[in-house]
Amino acid sequence: MSPEPTTIAYLAGVIDSDGYITASSSTRGGRTYCAPRVGISGTRREPHDLAASIYGGTVRSYEPKDDRSHHRTQYQWVLEGDGAATVIAAVLPYLLVKRAQAQLALQLQEARLEARAARTDEDSYPWAPSGYDPTPAMVALAEDIRALNVRGRELDGRTWDEFPAVSA
Repeated sequence: MSPEPTTIAYLAGVIDSDGYITASSSTRGGRTYCAPRVGISGTRREPHDLAASIYGGTVRSYEPKDDRSHHRTQYQWVLEGDGAATVIAAVLPYLLVKRAQAQLALQLQEARLEARAARTDEDSYPWAPSGYDPTPAMVALAEDIRALNVRGRELDGRTWDEFPAVSA
């Protein structure tokens, strides 16, 4: 049973306010991998549990490391890769603040899926010219997503119009 649209809209609001949409990058065996990532951080556990009940993943808690009584337990829910793309696609119509990050994250996921489907061996992309490597394009998308997440909207000297997926 799929969740009600109001539930998805609620989760979009939580992600817009207490969550994030970004990209992860890692290098294994000399190859760079990029993937969309979505998560929620905050002191109320209920939104995290709701997201986990619909999309999977686990909710982790972090206790404050000092003795100050004004610090509360923090909760974190995160999905990466295909699972994150599913969440991002569902909440995209309702996002207001993080719409640009979501659009770029879905472009990154599309590039990942195309590369995964086309690769028949370690270096072969039969639909592309010899020597083609999709990694630089995926790394660029990941960097664009992270640039949009910089506090204060300092876009590395760029304007919003310089992010191709972003429609104002």
